[in-house]
Amino acid sequence: MRRIESGEADVTRILTSHYVIDEVVTTIFARTGSFDLTEKFGQAIIESKAIERLRVDEETFTQSWEFFKRMGSIGIGFTDSTSAILMKKKEINTVFTFDEHFKSLGFNTVP
Repeated sequence: MRRIESGEADVTRILTSHYVIDEVVTTIFARTGSFDLTEKFGQAIIESKAIERLRVDEETFTQSWEFFKRMGSIGIGFTDSTSAILMKKKEINTVFTFDEHFKSLGFNTVP
């Protein structure tokens, strides 16, 4: 994140949702069992000037739920459904993810 904040990286900012941050922090803690590591990583995300946190309002939540009900059969979870709806609303077409289903939804993926 330091490289992004300093302008050294090709990426100028990262947009994410509270849901994704929740998933990331929970996964780090579940896999490492280290509260200290999890807290440091979470705090770095929260304090980063390069990361914009997108809020999920009631309309977005409802749209995400309907999308999840329609698309869940391809393996997309509710958090990723919410990300897809936020990306469509913000006209974002590239996502950093290891989840293949974003490609099938028409998004460009990195890596």
